[in-house]
Amino acid sequence: MNSISSYISFLTSGLGVFFIFFLLTRYYRIPKTYWLVCLIFSFVYIEFYNYALVSKHILRMLFLFRSPNILRAMIPFFLLFYVRGMLHPNQKLRWLDFGHLLFPLIVTIGIMPDLILSDDEKVHILMNFYQKVDYLLLRQIGFFPPSTLQPGSMVIVVAYGLYTFSVIRSAERKKGATFVYVNKHILVWLKLLTGVVVLYFIIEVIAFWNLNFKHEFDSYTQVIKCLFGIILFTYFMCSPNLQENMDGCIQTNGKTSESLIKAVDNIFPNLLPIHQEDHQAIQFSILWKESKCFLKDDCDLAYMSSELDISPTKFSSLLKKYYGMSFSEFMNRLKIHHFLTEFDHFGPYTLETYIYQSGFSNRSTFYAAFKKYVGVNPSFYLKGMKEVG
Repeated sequence: MNSISSYISFLTSGLGVFFIFFLLTRYYRIPKTYWLVCLIFSFVYIEFYNYALVSKHILRMLFLFRSPNILRAMIPFFLLFYVRGMLHPNQKLRWLDFGHLLFPLIVTIGIMPDLILSDDEKVHILMNFYQKVDYLLLRQIGFFPPSTLQPGSMVIVVAYGLYTFSVIRSAERKKGATFVYVNKHILVWLKLLTGVVVLYFIIEVIAFWNLNFKHEFDSYTQVIKCLFGIILFTYFMCSPNLQENMDGCIQTNGKTSESLIKAVDNIFPNLLPIHQEDHQAIQFSILWKESKCFLKDDCDLAYMSSELDISPTKFSSLLKKYYGMSFSEFMNRLKIHHFLTEFDHFGPYTLETYIYQSGFSNRSTFYAAFKKYVGVNPSFYLKGMKEVG
C-alpha cells in the first residue's frame, strides 16, 4: 500500500470540507448552493474513503464499507441538476427529472447485502484485501458480479458529464451572444466543474485498470485528482464575478448587454402616480427619507416603523398603498439605490465594505437584490460604468 496516496486523498477531502464550509457560510440562503454542496460532499466522501481504506483506518470505521458506491452513483444527478439550475434559474423541476435517480436507487438496493454484513465479516474481507490488493475487485458486491459496479458507475458518470457539456453548449446557442458575454465567468465555472468531474472519473478508470490488471495502486493518479480539486477551489475563490451569480445566470431574453442595465432612477421607490399629489403620502415619503434607517443592517419592519412612530401593520399597508410593493422590496430598492448613487464617495475600500455601508448584512442578499433590480451583477455594472467614465 502507498501511504503517500492515502494522505493525498486525505488532503483532497480536507480541501473539499473547507470548500463546503465556505459555501454554506456565504451562500446558505441560495437553494442552488445545496446541489453544489452535495456534489462536493460526494467527492469528499469518496476521497476520505480512499484514505481510510489505504491507511487501514477503515477497520475502525466499518460503516464506510462499500458506501461510496452510492454517492458515486449520485454524482451525475447532482452535477446535472446544479448545472441546469444555474443555466435556467427560473425553471422548476419536473417529476420526470427525478428519473435520473433510478441508477442511484438500483445501486443502493444492489449493494445492500454488503452494507448489512456483520463487523466480523467486513473485517475478514478487508484483511484479505490487505493481503491481496485486487481482492475487493474479485469479490461480488451485493447483487453485482465482480468488477462490474465500479467501472460501470465510472462510465455512467463520464457519459453524464459529456451530456452536461452538451446542455451548457445548447443553452449558449439558444440564448445567444449577449447571454454568453454577460455570464462568461459562470459559464467557464460550469464547464470547468463538469470537465473536472469527467477527468476525475477517467482517472478513476485508469486507476481501476491498474489495480485490476497490474495489481498495484497508482499514486500518480491520486496526485492528479488532488490537483484537480485545488484548481477547482482556487478558481472559485479567485472569481468574485462568479460568486455574485450563485443564484444562477442572468437571463438576457434577447436584449443587448446595455439594455439589461436599468436606470438608477427606476430603482428608487417612487410614489404611485395616483398618490403623487396626496399630502399624507408625501408626508409619509418625507419621514422615511429623512430617517435613513434603512442603512442599518438590523433595520427590519418593526425597527423602521418604530423610527417613524407608526405600527408595523400600518407601515406595511401604507407601503403597499402608496408604492405598490412589499417591505422587503422597498428596503432592497433603497439600499441598492444608495449603493449606486454613493459608490464614488465610499472611499478606497473593498466591495464588501460598500455592501455593509449600504445596509446589507451579507453578500448573497446584496447580489440577489442587485441582479433583480439592476439587471446585471455588480462587477459587470461597475466595469461598464468605469468604461463609460
